[in-house]
Amino acid sequence: MKVITVNVNKGGTGKSTISYTLAKWLTLRKNKKVLLIDGDRSCNLSFSFPDAGASSILDIFEKTGRPVEFHQVGKNLDFIKGSEQLDDHELDLKSRQNNCMLFFMWIADNVDRLNEYDYILIDTHNDTSLVTYNFLAVADIVLGVSEPSRNGFRAWLELEDTIDHLKSEIIDVMTRKTYVTATPYLIANKVEHIGTSSKQFLEMVELQPNYLGMIQKKELLAKTLLQDKSIFEMREEMSPAEQAKHEKFYANVDAVFKKVIQAAENQ
Repeated sequence: MKVITVNVNKGGTGKSTISYTLAKWLTLRKNKKVLLIDGDRSCNLSFSFPDAGASSILDIFEKTGRPVEFHQVGKNLDFIKGSEQLDDHELDLKSRQNNCMLFFMWIADNVDRLNEYDYILIDTHNDTSLVTYNFLAVADIVLGVSEPSRNGFRAWLELEDTIDHLKSEIIDVMTRKTYVTATPYLIANKVEHIGTSSKQFLEMVELQPNYLGMIQKKELLAKTLLQDKSIFEMREEMSPAEQAKHEKFYANVDAVFKKVIQAAENQ
């Protein structure tokens, strides 16, 4: 079981869309079993799965005693829905011990159940809150999803610094070894082939040692969370001519996601 967390401290980069699309790629194209978790208090993924049971991610942090439901939402795909109350202040996290390790401890307590999955995939809010730190601390890899902008690239650099900070802070007091083993990787998202800003952005990100590739801006991806349908399900409904038109796009998505999984498996 590998844990992939999707995060960057900037809104509008397409984190939720990438999380959704990667989960569907793993389950539909690679026949892997995935637990998708909405750790974003904006709840973008949860709106795509409105019938995902009564419990939410909040039950893990609040210790309500209620069992957390893993709701089946597709072939090989289970889901834990998000909560708008998933907030440091609402949860009073600053006053709690091990406040960056609560999710880590929940995974440890439920490892037998969770080992039924090949991957746990966590979407996060665009911040550096204690809640988000919990999701970064458990990850094998963190996908920094950035759109072509200076602030997007700056948010990627901040993500690298944040993970280094967590590695230095979340340690075993006896051995001084860190509990955090995550490696950050960068995906360039919403890239337009025509445009100076995209070209300049790609020139910068391609120099990053942990750059995995780019996913172009495409209406197909924009429709996924509006229609609650993955690009792979859309492809099945296309005519042969339409499939041929989008062939390069699908091949590129496949290549980038293969690199993501290779990075996770190498951890």
